Amino acid sequence: MKYSRFFLSFILFFFLCETLALSAVVWTFYESLQNALTQEQFVSDHRARDLTLALAKSSEQRLQNEGYVELEKMFHRYVEQSKNDPEEFYIQKISLYSVDATLLVSTDTIYTPEELKNRKPDEALLHSTFFKKGIRMKKWQWSEPENGENPILNSKRDPKVRSGFEWVLSYLPLAKSNTVRLTSPLYKPGTLDVSGLVILVYERGNLGLLFENQWKLVEWMVFNYVVFAFVVSLILTGAFVTYTMLVARDSSVIPKESTNLPLFEKKTIERKVSEIEPIVDLTESPGQVTTSGEESGVEILSEGPLVSNVSPDPHQTPIRDAIFLG
Repeated sequence: MKYSRFFLSFILFFFLCETLALSAVVWTFYESLQNALTQEQFVSDHRARDLTLALAKSSEQRLQNEGYVELEKMFHRYVEQSKNDPEEFYIQKISLYSVDATLLVSTDTIYTPEELKNRKPDEALLHSTFFKKGIRMKKWQWSEPENGENPILNSKRDPKVRSGFEWVLSYLPLAKSNTVRLTSPLYKPGTLDVSGLVILVYERGNLGLLFENQWKLVEWMVFNYVVFAFVVSLILTGAFVTYTMLVARDSSVIPKESTNLPLFEKKTIERKVSEIEPIVDLTESPGQVTTSGEESGVEILSEGPLVSNVSPDPHQTPIRDAIFLG
């Protein structure tokens, strides 16, 4: 019975410690992944803003046929260089649109003057909120990337989590908007009139690589936390066994002396009431009777005629003063 109790206590402590350890691992993994995604978003969006402002500024002086050729080469060069970026900040597409949403230069098409004449405005883009906000921006104002509310889910490097853990993505909105787009308007030299809009489509980072690194961190944490929880459960079980043995030894000691009596002891004392019958002294005067109270022990002198079965002697001299010596 004693060994089974110790074994059950170890099982209880073990499950308690392991539950706390795994809960700490899950919470740490979630916080670490959120911080990594937030940092990646912050750094990538700032790089994209600086790049779009530079592209817009350099494109303001080249809105002509010869300038379009130079812009096309520059856009392609930025896209190719981003593929070797150490932080894997990849640029998918750079496009230049006119005010009426006509495509002027893009990395997806090859520019020719004849083709430019046949192009028509993109009506869907022209009436979109994203395009209108970009055209109405103030000079040197930073635009907000189109992310969580309108995500672009065509990234070639979306996170591939391990089987059974796809539910993690539902708690990570930033993972659903890895590919975003950003705008920067072009202004006519010396004025605040908008002459065009640069749209940059980029990937904030390699989420697949980020998830893989975070998963390695989770595996390391699980191993260390499980071992630590096992050691703690052994320590708690040893403390419980020691305490149980000390209590059992103290309870087996029998006191042999009377000095181990309790400090305080409650006793109830009942008051005994003695019944005292009235004493009649024949030597007293006929008008006084001496009695003793039942409870208070106070002598009571009653005035009035004395009723007694003993008839007084008419020849005996009455005694006026009597002393009760009872």
